[in-house]
Amino acid sequence: MHAEITFRQAVSSDSLELLRLIQWAMQVYAAKSGITTPLDAFAETVYDLEQQIARDHVIVAEHKHTLIGTVRLVRLSPDQAYFTRFAVHPHLQQTGVGRLLYQTAEAWLLSHGFRTIELHTALTNETLVSFYQSRGFILVETDTTRGYPRGLFRKTL
Repeated sequence: MHAEITFRQAVSSDSLELLRLIQWAMQVYAAKSGITTPLDAFAETVYDLEQQIARDHVIVAEHKHTLIGTVRLVRLSPDQAYFTRFAVHPHLQQTGVGRLLYQTAEAWLLSHGFRTIELHTALTNETLVSFYQSRGFILVETDTTRGYPRGLFRKTL
């Protein structure tokens, strides 16, 4: 299956399918993380995604014409990016799709002059925390302002 996955920049016409994928994956993320407060992703609309696709670099993973993963890379400064809306189809989590998607995102960031990447994740989601730490991310800040323990992770590329 991995050989049949393609990675590309999202286009506006992906917005509805992308919204469904993100919200489904975020439901699973919230459940696995013990998050009971609403996540920002659930308030997003197709229009919001169209705007984000136009403004940010949104990568999608596609298999047989179906979106199976995504990540949004937001420029924070000329050499710093924020990694957000990392989502893999719930039935394909833990299969290597996320690893390939992350590698694609990091390669794009490096080729575009980024030197630092940041992200947030629930500290209660040990699988994701381990995933990020195994890729060189370091926990730099914690907070509970969103109703759950959340960590800011940073990596120098």
